Amino acid sequence: MRPTVHPLLLIVVVALIGMLAPFSIDTYLPSFRAIEQELMISRALLLQTLSVYLIAFALATLVWGPLVDKWGRRPIILISLLGYLAASVLIALANSYETLFVGRAMQGLMVAGGTVASRAMIRDYFHGAEAQKAMALMMLFVIAPAIAPIIGGWLEVHLGWRSVFYFLATYALVIVALFYTRIGETQNAEHKQSIHPVKLANSYWHSLRHPHFLRLVAAQGMLTGAFFVYVAGSASLIFDHLQFAEQDFWRFFVPVVSGIFLGSMLIHRLSHKFSAANLINAALTIAGIGVLVNLAAEQWADVNAWWVITPIVLYALGYSMTNPGLSLVAFDCLPTKRGMASSLQAFMQMGTAALVTALVVPLVQSNLQHMALANAALFSVAVLLWLSVRRELSLQKLD
Repeated sequence: MRPTVHPLLLIVVVALIGMLAPFSIDTYLPSFRAIEQELMISRALLLQTLSVYLIAFALATLVWGPLVDKWGRRPIILISLLGYLAASVLIALANSYETLFVGRAMQGLMVAGGTVASRAMIRDYFHGAEAQKAMALMMLFVIAPAIAPIIGGWLEVHLGWRSVFYFLATYALVIVALFYTRIGETQNAEHKQSIHPVKLANSYWHSLRHPHFLRLVAAQGMLTGAFFVYVAGSASLIFDHLQFAEQDFWRFFVPVVSGIFLGSMLIHRLSHKFSAANLINAALTIAGIGVLVNLAAEQWADVNAWWVITPIVLYALGYSMTNPGLSLVAFDCLPTKRGMASSLQAFMQMGTAALVTALVVPLVQSNLQHMALANAALFSVAVLLWLSVRRELSLQKLD
């Protein structure tokens, strides 16, 4: 029996929770120069606060998933949101790099819990065609990466970098109040799962041993990593290469997010007309054109916003079209463990993004050609992984 929750309200609240993750990544990017100056740290060191957030998020998804199935969605969401609020206040009060670093790790741990649990609520409540409509309405969270740096830039200019984290704490508090008073538990009590560590470890190991699953989610991770060369490197892109100011981050994020949104719309319309394999091939082709144009532009064109940003928008378009198909094929590898497959997929994507942020971006961010080469290298690995799986799977099963 369905819980007495208004469906539209549930969708809105889950979308608001979903927006917290990109807000945590993008809102403080315009404050990089101010944080560097006040805490007297380098850009490379500050990037590690983004990396630790992503690493914590990735690792925590593997833990929160089983806890959500054991204890229910509602308590996990409330605990994670309150923990996120405390972490944000800690960062706002930070007077040292170490405190900032720990606070960002805590934010990553807590955001993961809310993300995993809220998505489970949608699967609990909606079924069949209703679930597809609900996911379509939830696409409003896609606007978060576009508006986050705009909000962050305004706060930085008028109130300073600490106000960014007070804003994130306030945002979490608003969601807590709305969720606590209006949203009930959606999990069926009969569906509670065991969290015995040996059983969980065996289940994860069995999933990773699948001959195709690991390569498919690794391909998604590489595509995400290629994208994060520019997301994590956006401060250097905006400040150093394009000579823009704190309130100009929208010049990059709005077009790129528009590309992601357009790609999501296209794949939604085309998914019933073409096979997953053909759509993946087409999407990778579009992204590949973006990669090649990017390489050519950085080699021969003058440095300007048009030539720097347009190829990344094209890549973002293909990237967003590729993910649904790769997810579908990957989840079909583990038809009885799709929840675990989802956790492993999130772990691979966020984990790869974290490694790229920590190890690759500090080495390439000072040179646009090097950024383009890093983007191309990661994209090429993703293509090779996909082609290796496509050759091995039977065409009838894949299509």
